[in-house]
Amino acid sequence: MLTETTGRTPQDLAAEVANMRAVDDWPSVWSGPPQGGSADFREWCGRYGWEPLTFDRQLRVRTPGGGRWTFYDRMGGQWSPLVSLRHYTWQLRADSAEENGAVFDAAAETWPTYLKAAESVLGAPTWTGPWDADDFPEPPHPRYWNDRGQRELNREPYRFAYWAPGSGAPGQPLIMLSQTIAFATWTSDMPGGSAMSLRVVPPAEYLETGL
Repeated sequence: MLTETTGRTPQDLAAEVANMRAVDDWPSVWSGPPQGGSADFREWCGRYGWEPLTFDRQLRVRTPGGGRWTFYDRMGGQWSPLVSLRHYTWQLRADSAEENGAVFDAAAETWPTYLKAAESVLGAPTWTGPWDADDFPEPPHPRYWNDRGQRELNREPYRFAYWAPGSGAPGQPLIMLSQTIAFATWTSDMPGGSAMSLRVVPPAEYLETGL
């Protein structure tokens, strides 16, 4: 039996995207949160309705839409500056290897509905397509997504869409919707799975020079 483990819907994804679109001071987000427990930390999280859930290594929060996000920092466990925010919007697992074909089918059927939900808030993506598309763009920064060599080796991201940073306000993020297929899904003896995640990353110049 295939099991979806997030309980999230395309409408939930649209709500998560809208919450991130409501951020009006991205430089303060990329600079990272104060250490947990302080009044400044509570104010930083509360500015956009982010409820802190854990404080070990990476900060994890719940948004007003009910989504769980992980905030990844540059050094790993140092809290700041941030280099990525990630939310898993759909995760599917097979109970047996015999179901691996159904995983591919479910992934193909699900991707368009979640992409459409993101487009309802963000508009048409800058680019979208599968891992082996001839025109798959190279990442503007290595932290963004796999280059051609890694994609050919891992077929990851399996399906992909991204929205380039908007103009105007500083620090506007690059937003990515990615679908992955677990390695085991291509085998005949291990149960596989698939996942879809939303990532929000700073402009490349923030990753190069810091804040």
